[in-house]
Amino acid sequence: MKRILASCVPCFLFIYTLYAQYDTSQFTGLWVLQSVKFKKPVDLNKDGYRSSDAFWEFDECRKDQQIELFPDNSAKTYLGVSKSGCTNEVKQYRWNLKEELVKEVKYELGKRVVDERRPTVLKLNDVTGNDAKVFVVIGVDENILTLKGLVKTGVNSTEEAILIYRKRKK
Repeated sequence: MKRILASCVPCFLFIYTLYAQYDTSQFTGLWVLQSVKFKKPVDLNKDGYRSSDAFWEFDECRKDQQIELFPDNSAKTYLGVSKSGCTNEVKQYRWNLKEELVKEVKYELGKRVVDERRPTVLKLNDVTGNDAKVFVVIGVDENILTLKGLVKTGVNSTEEAILIYRKRKK
């Protein structure tokens, strides 16, 4: 019986670490957007130059983005609220973390390569249930939240980007 129990403990710890990669308390707080890097260069401001760095492409109002994640799993996103002259936009969401199967398809030397993994995903579901934002969590600590997701580049277009947020102390 002791041998069985002793062999189950490492297995349990391994499974627990897979599903408890992040503590939700690490995510709570007000996060201010610091950087957006696109996978491919884009020309958002229509100046004729393409850049992978969205902060070269965004206007001051679009740079002013924040996300606030509350311990009760409610969330708010803020756009243009701390800059004067911007149209303030505040949206409410419910958030959760989940391990999900993510498939990334790419072509290497003419062959289709599918990369499957189970990263932690941060989901923001709006209160009406019509809009959801999904981000792969790359990393989080007490000061920096790094996410990968789709960012709007036009009326009907999105591009994959890495978003880096810095936690604001209240």
